[in-house]
Amino acid sequence: MSKQNESVIYNQNITHKEVRVVNSDGEQLGVMNTKDALSKAYEQGLDLVVITFQSSPPVARIVDLNKYNYELKKRQKDADKKARQSAVEIKEVKIRPGIGDHDLEIKTKQMSKFLEKGSKVKITIPLRGREITKGKEVITQIASEIDDRVENYKFEQEFKQAGNRIIGVITKDG
Repeated sequence: MSKQNESVIYNQNITHKEVRVVNSDGEQLGVMNTKDALSKAYEQGLDLVVITFQSSPPVARIVDLNKYNYELKKRQKDADKKARQSAVEIKEVKIRPGIGDHDLEIKTKQMSKFLEKGSKVKITIPLRGREITKGKEVITQIASEIDDRVENYKFEQEFKQAGNRIIGVITKDG
């Protein structure tokens, strides 16, 4: 019943004389001698696991140790996932208006890889002189290439001219 786990203190590894006991249903059983709490846990075929040391006496719960460890890992995994989601990377791809077809294909492949990894892609098209018409053509080419390569994408920021450049941000939707 007692599987070795260094991060959780349970059963005979509890060194305190008394613990505040909570049963598997969440009902408080009160402060007990650790030996009595252990025997109560063993009667139910479960383990006595210390939940927190911050109170006096420490709080221990009668629970299945394997299930408790699984829930701890699951909570940690969810917390890690939330931490990763909040840190979204923004990758910038610069494309000149006079870009060749093959070079544009390589850039859009690169953008689709970034989008698949969960990053946002900021596309910057620097303009010189009268390149605005070529810039708009490149935008339509980019949109069609991305449409072919990536499913469920959206323009977080539509392409807009800002001074002497055109800027847009694409992100994976869903």
